[in-house]
Amino acid sequence: MLIFLPPSEDLFPSLAAYRRTCLLSGDDMDGSAGLGGFDSLSGWLERVRMLESPEAERRGWLRTVVFLAVRTPGECSLAAKAASESLPDVVGIGSVRFPNGGGEELTAGHIGYHVRPDVRRRGYGSAILTHAVSLCRRKGIRNPAVCVLSDNEPSLRTALSCGFVREAEGVLPTGEPFIRLRNNDPS
Repeated sequence: MLIFLPPSEDLFPSLAAYRRTCLLSGDDMDGSAGLGGFDSLSGWLERVRMLESPEAERRGWLRTVVFLAVRTPGECSLAAKAASESLPDVVGIGSVRFPNGGGEELTAGHIGYHVRPDVRRRGYGSAILTHAVSLCRRKGIRNPAVCVLSDNEPSLRTALSCGFVREAEGVLPTGEPFIRLRNNDPS
């Protein structure tokens, strides 16, 4: 079972392990709310907190809520339990971007998500995405969108399995092609 928690200083040891695992595996950490681009967890947390505040809109940015997916001890293998008895096991990161002015449309997606490479293909991505959709719905976004790089088949399968349908294709400023999917399921 997963629980979803806001990032905090208390989780820095777990976030450092998460980041280290991702970077050592060569993962670019797309969808991790920018965690891979920060040298300091304090700097990342400061940015995350600013994005959740009214200051984000004053700067012309989208207000964004970031959450961590933490695996409960019952879901861990015996080896993982022994290795991390004192640390929460952060297995993923999710984020929801809210359009300024209350509209629903974004050029990119409303939802970002990332799963630690060593625990993929266990349903964590689907759980994070489902939680993000529920956050969208609670905040009045009826048809949230997610953008997936065109060559990211696992993420595309995850989004499709969570009720998202292909809506459009485009190219990021970096030149990478992407697919935008939208969840039209009213539940």
